[in-house]
Amino acid sequence: MRLQLSAEDQKFREEMREFFTTQVPQDIRDTVINRGEITRDQIVRSQQALNAGGLAVPGWPVEWGGKDWTQLQRHIWHEEMQLAGVIPPLAFNTSMVGPVIANFGSQELKERFLPATANLDIWWSQGFSEPDAGSDLASLRTTAVRDGDEYIVNGQKTWTTLGQYGDWIFTLVRTDPDAPKK
Repeated sequence: MRLQLSAEDQKFREEMREFFTTQVPQDIRDTVINRGEITRDQIVRSQQALNAGGLAVPGWPVEWGGKDWTQLQRHIWHEEMQLAGVIPPLAFNTSMVGPVIANFGSQELKERFLPATANLDIWWSQGFSEPDAGSDLASLRTTAVRDGDEYIVNGQKTWTTLGQYGDWIFTLVRTDPDAPKK
């Protein structure tokens, strides 16, 4: 589909193209374009280049690095990233954990985690799947029991995408294993 872009949106497209083709290292882009094996280092360097240019977390609140873009601009950002062979920002960090912290975290948690999450100084991994349950959320058995100001987590998780790189894990747990509806 070819869109007829306004002059402003065409300028935005050209800015994205210019950034992606000049600020993201060529070795990373070549690996992506040639469908090579992407390394941890390349993922980190790519996201750090995006973050340095203010383009890693456009969906976050503006005060934490987000952009007040239109849906079309977000589409252009993503399309130009793909065309340039740029690794998209790590979804665990930018689409899953970051927005939750930005919306529900205390100011202290936001300051502690959001900059490092956007820059991939912290790599978040997903802990959903369990033995004999897979990703069937109703079958989850891992529990979290409140103990004062903390939770004690007991259980087992398996198959964590890119978990070998993770610094932190966000996980699904049961806080009430006896709840009538799972």
